[in-house]
Amino acid sequence: MKKLSGSWTRVFNKFWFVPAVCVLAAVVLAQSVVAVDRWLPEDLDSPWVAWVYAVGIDGSRSMLSAIGGSMLGVAATAFSITISVIATASSTYGPRLVRNFMADRGNQVVLGVLVSTFIYTLLVLRTIRSASDDLAQPFVPHLAVNLAVLMAVADVALVVYFIHHIADSVQVDTLVHGARRRLLDVIERWHPEEVPEELARTSGDRAGGGAVRADAVGYLVGVNFEGLRVHAEEPDVFVELVPRVGDHVLAEEPLFRVWPEHRAEELAEPLRRCVVIGESRSADQDVRFAQQQVVELAVRALSPSTNDPYTAVNAIEEVASGIVTAVSRPLPGNTVVVDGVHRLRYGVVGLDEIVDMPFDQIRPHATGHVSVLLALVDLAARIEAASVHPSVRRQVREHVDVLLGQLRDSGPNPRDLARVERHVAARLGG
Repeated sequence: MKKLSGSWTRVFNKFWFVPAVCVLAAVVLAQSVVAVDRWLPEDLDSPWVAWVYAVGIDGSRSMLSAIGGSMLGVAATAFSITISVIATASSTYGPRLVRNFMADRGNQVVLGVLVSTFIYTLLVLRTIRSASDDLAQPFVPHLAVNLAVLMAVADVALVVYFIHHIADSVQVDTLVHGARRRLLDVIERWHPEEVPEELARTSGDRAGGGAVRADAVGYLVGVNFEGLRVHAEEPDVFVELVPRVGDHVLAEEPLFRVWPEHRAEELAEPLRRCVVIGESRSADQDVRFAQQQVVELAVRALSPSTNDPYTAVNAIEEVASGIVTAVSRPLPGNTVVVDGVHRLRYGVVGLDEIVDMPFDQIRPHATGHVSVLLALVDLAARIEAASVHPSVRRQVREHVDVLLGQLRDSGPNPRDLARVERHVAARLGG
């Protein structure tokens, strides 16, 4: 398992992070360019230099004021549009997709560049001096002023990009594809094509152990497995991470169990620093949450208020890629082995849970939509064809039987029932 810093990942995904970096860069740029302006002589005879220096004191002040004021207004408009899109996505596609908009780098860069342009012009404007000022001799940072003009031109192009980007990001196809990519990323992390040699698969039947309490309430959103391994490699120590990534924990509940028991108190704080407990789940390491985002799009699309079976079919087709990848590979290891000794064990999401989720959550809402039922049958056929695990193949057969039984009990149109049964026979041979 790769080492991941959950704290840094959460900071990078904050909506304010990129704008804050852009503002800091604007401060440094403004001071640097003004310093260069102070260093350059003003009596150069080059026509290019004369063209750069053509703007006087009053013109420079007016230009910088106009650029700064307009960019701040545009930034406020862009922020309002972003909030409106977030509200629409939350009500239509589910609140768990809101963080995807907040973490969108395009939106962050646009807001950051617009705000940083305002900061840049403000800092340059304060350095302009005229003959009537009492502070010093007249000074106009010509290079800085002309750079502000170039930034304004670039900002106009950025606004055009933002309008296209925000319109594209709210489309349901874009949302589904993004959720599918996140699912594939986390599936690849937990289900590699070959299980590393240092990982084994063991059952969690060891008794006893010293408990390390969570001392926090929330979801286990990130685990630094490399850090845990370092602590577990101490002589005669075995560590078990009790909750799985994505589980909700209480402060009094055990977060770790340590053997021998008397080492638990000593290792408590170092072990706690290797995990991140947050207020909400994240798709970075949580397979169930990443899959839930795709499945929820299908469930919400089948609600009476939305009634969009096409989106549900699209979501089922996209979630298939993650499930097929998982079932076509060996079962993931859950125990770190060092020099032949078991050192660290943690829980993993079973294939049965991954396979069950789309069927269990979508099937109750799909009875009246033949196209969605056919998509679920296709999903079952894909899983059965790709799986290297006989238990998974039996599992999807059971799901299809339950689907057919539910459809028959609902009193469907005979034509619809016959169509679904024919599709089952064609895809699954029975």
